[in-house]
Amino acid sequence: MKLEEKFEQINDIMSKLEDNNISLDESYKIYTKGMKLIKECSDNLDKMEKEIMVIKESMQDENME
Repeated sequence: MKLEEKFEQINDIMSKLEDNNISLDESYKIYTKGMKLIKECSDNLDKMEKEIMVIKESMQDENME
C-alpha cells in the first residue's frame, strides 16, 4: 500500500472515531488499526529520510572531487 493510501485510511479512521454512534469495542479496533498505520507511515518516512541523506551525502562527495 502506498504512503498516500495509508494517510487516507488514517483520515477515514479519524472520522470514524469522531462518530459518537460506534461502540467502545469498535472504537478500540479502529484506534488500534490507526496506530499501526501511523507507525508504518512513520517508519516509511524515516526510511525515506535516511535514503535522502545518503543521496545528498554522495552528491556532496562527488562535488568535492
